[in-house]
Amino acid sequence: MRSLLSFLFCCSILGIACAQRPADSTFYRPGSPVPVHLKPIERSYGAYFYGGKRLRSSHSLEIPFNELNDPTVNRHFRSFRTLTTIGQAVAIVPLVYVLTRPRGTYTRSGEYWAVYFGSIGVTLGLSIVGNTQVRKAVTQYNRSLANARFGFSAQPLPGTTQTAFGLSLTQRL
Repeated sequence: MRSLLSFLFCCSILGIACAQRPADSTFYRPGSPVPVHLKPIERSYGAYFYGGKRLRSSHSLEIPFNELNDPTVNRHFRSFRTLTTIGQAVAIVPLVYVLTRPRGTYTRSGEYWAVYFGSIGVTLGLSIVGNTQVRKAVTQYNRSLANARFGFSAQPLPGTTQTAFGLSLTQRL
């Protein structure tokens, strides 16, 4: 019971700390052009590649995401960071359980293993959900780049009544 209260206390403190952080998309300007230097992000077997180089972790995606400054991408990435942070905090629960035991009492084996495997399960679950949020952010990022750079236009040809269809590039700054 005591370990459950310690766990709930740690989670509530972490939740309050994450909730008071300012939003990443507060300076989003709708209609702002997509920077020219941004490249699409490729995903292969759990690894992400940006500009042909493999990124060491999903946290490395923060730079291109912030430069794009899309509110949906930022929201998904913030969710990933929050879930990852909570998962890391939950991983410490077994240590807190052992350290908070009163001196002279023994740790009950059943309680300890329940706390230990419970924290592993919660950490893995949060990691899976967090990685899903990163995949959603990458998909939206690539979609935003594609929409900003390519489009179809139909315009009448000068001096005729015919209409031509073609691929047009949007002007980027």
